Amino acid sequence: MQMFNNCPLLALIETKKKTFVVKRICEDYDSQVTIDKTFSDAAETLRKDKTDVVFDGKYTPQSGDMEILNIQNFTLPTVIREALRNPQGLEIYFPVNGELPTIKALFVGNYSCENGQEQYSAAFQKFHNNQYISAARHHLFFTGDTFVRDTRVGITIATSVDCVISDGNLYFSSYHYAKQIFDLTEYYREASLQDVQDFVDNDLISMENSVAFVDEADTWERRKIASINDSGILQSHTARQIKSLAQKSGVSISISDGHIVLPTDKKERHIVLGFLDEEVYKGAFSETVFQTNSKRKAR
Repeated sequence: MQMFNNCPLLALIETKKKTFVVKRICEDYDSQVTIDKTFSDAAETLRKDKTDVVFDGKYTPQSGDMEILNIQNFTLPTVIREALRNPQGLEIYFPVNGELPTIKALFVGNYSCENGQEQYSAAFQKFHNNQYISAARHHLFFTGDTFVRDTRVGITIATSVDCVISDGNLYFSSYHYAKQIFDLTEYYREASLQDVQDFVDNDLISMENSVAFVDEADTWERRKIASINDSGILQSHTARQIKSLAQKSGVSISISDGHIVLPTDKKERHIVLGFLDEEVYKGAFSETVFQTNSKRKAR
């Protein structure tokens, strides 16, 4: 059974004030039928024969893995819930002075309410800039035996989706794209400014210019620091023990007066933080040092 029928194509738009609105893309009947089927097929493909893995911000399935991340009891943004409740009441999306407003994502979806219980199902695809068909470029379409330039503006619809909402859960295989559609920060732990400050102030940590690092630590570093803080590794091990374990893994860690020296070089710092979060290891055969981009217990 097809997941989406008679569902208009909707666009999540980012305004100049960095807020979001949803607009309806007016389609002819044949286009709507085709796009509904495309989104239905893509949503089925995204989840088909996949093993669900609860998202915790630490593990990312790789291409070809038969796994899919999910967030249970996911709260859809209000602007999307309202759009799915009454899509025909939305403002129409159209060009202004030959330019199209910025699209964050395209989606189709259903809404139902039984006994006061609301249910939403939807499929989303992250919209990329190369999906815009702009009049500023030369687009040639073949007709008869000749290529003819078309000056109309438009958009291209991809044949895949990045996120699916079903039974109150959010499913996705790529955190990178999912976070560009939804704010997922409440569903994983990321170190606050105070957490980062506490980390560099730890008795086991020493870092030159730590003041700047507290302000400038990126999202990856904040996630690593949160995980390291939560693990308690800096409370259960000495700097010398950590250095010894690092050497066995092929990782060089400097210590000074009983402190782990956190490198100021970002690449080197990422290796140390990755090791402290158990995401750096030595290959059993090549003895090459690798750094993973995610982790999950094998058993």
